[in-house]
Amino acid sequence: MTNDNIETELSAYFTGDHHCCDEKWVKVEEALDKGDGDTIASTWQDFDQATRRHFEIEEEILFPAFEALSGMGQSGPTVVMRMEHQQMRSLLDQISFAIDSNDTGDALDLGDTLHLLIQQHNIKEEGMLYPMVENVLAGDWPDLRQKLINY
Repeated sequence: MTNDNIETELSAYFTGDHHCCDEKWVKVEEALDKGDGDTIASTWQDFDQATRRHFEIEEEILFPAFEALSGMGQSGPTVVMRMEHQQMRSLLDQISFAIDSNDTGDALDLGDTLHLLIQQHNIKEEGMLYPMVENVLAGDWPDLRQKLINY
């Protein structure tokens, strides 16, 4: 396998995970619009877990590997990505509270804010961060991929 394929796989892996989370959010919105409590709870749990897992695999596996080899730990782009993850976790917590309180209107409003932040965040990751990471970690992708699969 050439380095080009390895690099494409890294971006494809994380971008694909973004798309998977986006699809799960669509199901949450549909359930909230219909007001179906059981479906809201299950689709929300699925989205919440997938989104938090995405943040975790970046913060626990991808970012540290990139920071170690690039030397961009304290002031690099991953610092900003972590801050944005924290903002989005806060919104996830607020949406969970709204859903637990059967406040679908508030959940939808908070969800709109979350969705906007996620879209902006993903554009930065997909357009800037992942290409940087690919340049630094191309040779380490097979090992990283295995860690992600096992996470």
